[in-house]
Amino acid sequence: MSSNNENIILDIGIRFRMRRDELRYSQRDVAQMTGLTTNTIAAVEKGKGTTIYNFLSICGALKIHPKSIFEKEIDLKPLYDIEPESKRRIEITQKLDDLVYNSDFFDTQRRVSEVLAKLKSDKNDSNKFSVYLTEYCKHGILEYQKAGNFKLYSKKLK
Repeated sequence: MSSNNENIILDIGIRFRMRRDELRYSQRDVAQMTGLTTNTIAAVEKGKGTTIYNFLSICGALKIHPKSIFEKEIDLKPLYDIEPESKRRIEITQKLDDLVYNSDFFDTQRRVSEVLAKLKSDKNDSNKFSVYLTEYCKHGILEYQKAGNFKLYSKKLK
């Protein structure tokens, strides 16, 4: 767990403890109201982390609305960077979405090679683009006609 996440979890535990003390509840009282063990309540209060289910159960017992726990700004970051291949796939699909939804490019029939050229993508990606374009067809956004060995894609007429 990143130190940022550890600090967030620790802060939640401290806030639970403060609220429990304010209500004059013991850990045993909270455990009884939640069905959790006193060891679990103690661990959460020490910032050891918990499940969403336990978090919500403790919030209920302590009469704390979950959103109040997150009122102050939390700097959330993924623990790891996304893989380069995934970044590339996301960029491609964003460009393709823009071409399909926000342009007149598919008002006329287009081959995959034309899409690749328009998006300045590598010809080696033609199979990927065929799959992507077929998905638009499955969702009723585009349609295609076979023309020999290739497909011609266009916006589906309404």
